[in-house]
Amino acid sequence: MFEFVSSLSASRTFEYHDEDLFILLKSRDVILFDGKLPERTLLRRSGLPDEKGILLGFLDGVRCFVLETGQIPVGGMWQVVPGRQFLFEFSEAYQMALCRARVLLYWQNQHRYCGSCRNELQLSDHDSGLFCPECGNVYYPQLAPAVIVAVTRNNGKELLLAHNRSFAGEMYSLIAGFVEAGETVEGAIHRELWEECSLRVKNLQYLSSQVWPFPNSLMLAFQAEYDSGTAEPDGGELSDLGWFTAENHPLLPSPGSIARWVIDRIFTQ
Repeated sequence: MFEFVSSLSASRTFEYHDEDLFILLKSRDVILFDGKLPERTLLRRSGLPDEKGILLGFLDGVRCFVLETGQIPVGGMWQVVPGRQFLFEFSEAYQMALCRARVLLYWQNQHRYCGSCRNELQLSDHDSGLFCPECGNVYYPQLAPAVIVAVTRNNGKELLLAHNRSFAGEMYSLIAGFVEAGETVEGAIHRELWEECSLRVKNLQYLSSQVWPFPNSLMLAFQAEYDSGTAEPDGGELSDLGWFTAENHPLLPSPGSIARWVIDRIFTQ
């Protein structure tokens, strides 16, 4: 079983080894070779430009880098896999590597210049930060925290699910939203539920978390019990919501997402 260990440094100054692994990103897609991450030796034969990638960490003891490319290697068993599919179908170690790859690459692409003096930022050799050689400011990767909550009633037999207008098809999921500036995680949950569903909850319990790198969210999952309110959609983001059971529910999120993990956990208790 693969294990991923993050590297403290996100530098591009390392010399490559033949056994190094690479996450090749083309927009939101991942480029694989025969269903696996390609090694350095494969890249050298692929015709891709010899560029410096960002060190992500170690996959089962082997260094893993990310490279952004605008082209697909020619020949062999190269394949393009959507990033979301990669997250849902590959092991947790690969998921962690891809999440770190996308978050770091997105952040570095969005932070090229110093916000104070407008000089070009440089990569640190000892951590994941970017520093300004002129004024000394240091910038670090940022995550956007978001909450997702499973609200139950009737002794946990019924679960609140909603259809967001942005969802594809007829899928329903849990209530979720971003944590606002100056807001606690708990406060964000209570605010989201009141704004979107007109209900109050009690007995809030933390469950788990998942990085969602589209582009840089950290999902924090909770469970809570219904307390009061009408449970009506806000008419804005939500078009419908209702109470569902394990035997009677609509189309659910894909396996591998934290939303589906929480829903399955509730329905199997």
